[in-house]
Amino acid sequence: MGKILSTFKKIDLVDIKFLFRFLVCQLPALVLKLFKKDIWLICERYDTAEDNGWILYQWIRKNHPEQDIYFILSKKGKRDKEAVEGPDDHIVVWSSWRHCLLYLAARLLIKTMFPPPRPCRRLCDYYVKYIKHYPVVYLRHGISTSGVEHHHYKVQGARLFICGAKPEYDYISKSAGYPEGYVQYTGFARFDDLLKNQRDERFVLIMPTWRRYIVSPENTQQENEQAFVQSTYFHHFQSLLNNTELMDYIEQAGYKVKFYIHAEFSSYLHLFDKVDPRVEMIKGGVTVHDLLMSCSLLITDYSSVFFDVAYMKKPMAFYQFDFEEFRAKHISEGYFSYKRHGMGPVVETQAELLEAIKAFNVDGKFVNTDFYLQRCDAFFPAHDNHNCERIYRAIKEI
Repeated sequence: MGKILSTFKKIDLVDIKFLFRFLVCQLPALVLKLFKKDIWLICERYDTAEDNGWILYQWIRKNHPEQDIYFILSKKGKRDKEAVEGPDDHIVVWSSWRHCLLYLAARLLIKTMFPPPRPCRRLCDYYVKYIKHYPVVYLRHGISTSGVEHHHYKVQGARLFICGAKPEYDYISKSAGYPEGYVQYTGFARFDDLLKNQRDERFVLIMPTWRRYIVSPENTQQENEQAFVQSTYFHHFQSLLNNTELMDYIEQAGYKVKFYIHAEFSSYLHLFDKVDPRVEMIKGGVTVHDLLMSCSLLITDYSSVFFDVAYMKKPMAFYQFDFEEFRAKHISEGYFSYKRHGMGPVVETQAELLEAIKAFNVDGKFVNTDFYLQRCDAFFPAHDNHNCERIYRAIKEI
């Protein structure tokens, strides 16, 4: 009882507002469940619709219109009702009255990131803990290459954990504590779209991941900006974006350069204020999915976006200048070794990176090598455009 009372002391005005909505929606939700017994709610980040959740949602709406599935998205999201080839009343505004009603009536929740499509985090945490349990389908955002700390069953509690590759499935099913059958290898939903819409728009995409240890939510924005510009991460990528020899070579080969910073670091993009004018700094207006489908070659450090590029069998290189620091402070190493399993060369210096890129240039075009193509094939034994179908069947089975 003491623990319950202490948690309720943390409730604020937002929680009270949603508590009122929950109470009002209880009876309508009971009535709704009489007519709709299999409601699914799906989301990505609260303000995005571009990843596995969005692709799966569109596929289900097209191929199984009888399924009651709703995509939850904030008003500030990157898609809106008119973005789905016309109005779509199954796209619901995050934290709205309708979201609360559907949440109370839902049978299961589908997510790509850590938070499921719940209208109010704290209140819904209490609701799930003390009143109603929801089966959760974890579609994932990226294929796991590292330790299982953040994907463990004790952390996610997912009823269905979707894997994008066979080696990942082998690792998660053995190491993450899930009951038998809870982890399944189906491939990612967005992989269907990759094969259908991939293209080569002749640009090199530089897309690093973030570092959880550089900035802190406990600091002010000014303190975080100072820590960011003093970091090894900033130093190396600021230098890379000003590497004249690299930019000259890419330009002479007939390609452009685009830089896309991780969403967790998006508020620090303006700090890269002195870069080679030939580098296009992506600030919005395009999705990660579109960038990956249209790039010619990827330069990353540890970002799992490289798996999408590998699925399309495009060339890539890993610029890992801080491997020991990254493993010690960000996330531990898992089953995947970039040097033993990576679908591109691993380098530590910009000079090595330039040589790696040159090795992909065949008659003025960046193409992958047989060595790395074989690694791509081994990692994705299910290489087709039926991933959404396999995911849908897996969800129906639970």
